[in-house]
Amino acid sequence: MKMVLMMTRCYLVITALLLLSVIPTAVTEVVKSMSDCDQFLLDGAPPHVPGVLEDGKILDQNRYKPICQTYMNKRRFVTLYDIKNRIPVFSAIKYRGQHDSRRPQNRWKIEPQLEKADYDKNMLDDKGSINKHQAGKMDYRNNRTFDRGHLLPSAYAFNKTDKISTFTLTNIVPQAATFNQGSWNKMEKCIKCVMDKYCKNNNNNTEGFVVTGALPSSNNTLNNKINIPSMLWSAFCCYSSNMNMWLASAHWGTNVPDESETEYLQTKTLSELHHELSTADSEFKVFPGTRCPLHRTVTRFYPTSKNCYCPSSISPNVTSQPFTTKSGSLMSISSPPASTASTAAITSASTSISSPPAPTSGPIITTSATGSDAATSLPLTGAAYLWHTHISTSDPHKTNP
Repeated sequence: MKMVLMMTRCYLVITALLLLSVIPTAVTEVVKSMSDCDQFLLDGAPPHVPGVLEDGKILDQNRYKPICQTYMNKRRFVTLYDIKNRIPVFSAIKYRGQHDSRRPQNRWKIEPQLEKADYDKNMLDDKGSINKHQAGKMDYRNNRTFDRGHLLPSAYAFNKTDKISTFTLTNIVPQAATFNQGSWNKMEKCIKCVMDKYCKNNNNNTEGFVVTGALPSSNNTLNNKINIPSMLWSAFCCYSSNMNMWLASAHWGTNVPDESETEYLQTKTLSELHHELSTADSEFKVFPGTRCPLHRTVTRFYPTSKNCYCPSSISPNVTSQPFTTKSGSLMSISSPPASTASTAAITSASTSISSPPAPTSGPIITTSATGSDAATSLPLTGAAYLWHTHISTSDPHKTNP
């Protein structure tokens, strides 16, 4: 009888261990350096973000936390997270194409180690708890203005488990709903089509590098807690073996509602993005030290398929169907934004045009906003001003009066 009981207990223990071994676990580790997750960065080089991350070094390690976003014991992408503003600075991934196109359920997760270093490394489902150093799903409820906007979209993840890993709130910012679902979403689809067709390495495998970030506002918050970024930006770079050249482009847009359903983001060069986000004493670089082209875009490679939502798929000769671009230029602000005036100034940066943006590396001049190259005499305005003030402000969680 004792022998039977012992054998039964052993069987139960083994069964329990086997079950634990197949239960999906999400391990998201807060690490010390971006170099711990450099496999998601082109040539292992992180962006140079003024006042935040310079020459690969995090300037304030008590505030900015690099996270190796790992699901089922496999690292999927990397995020640099701002625990003061409770939004990511950027997320980055090595794009490999898409094996599974289905979007998973929205089961939002949090990072326990952001609350306490010795907490479990496992990414946990958000049960509605109150967090001190990160956003929770409750912080986004009861608002009809902002979506939980992915920096790294689930559509850029390779398979189902990769996609699930993007639904961590450390990869999320408050994003104007129609902006998220409209012009920003179309940009993501367009660039995905370009990468799927042209980003082929020497082994003919799909391979590209994407970095997407958010520029925090000076004092605009959601529920007095989460910084509402004034601007979102994204860039990609890859080597195209079938074209025998390096490809790159950038986009950004102000975090305000789209003015129409036909609105698109202007395609920009990396150099223009660098200029937009640089400060007076520090230059922004998204792919530093790499061979990414700085002064040309990929607009001439935009596919004509309507499923790709690229602006060039609309014929410039069709004047009866004009569309709108959101230039997103913050450099047109001629003075430091006041607590309530900044949003109004940013909103005015949109303009209507009757043809797609031309495939040129130069600035696109609009009637309501000055191109970024024309604003070089204002070194500490717009985006540069916000990079400076979001670091030095004493209380970024104040709401607008």
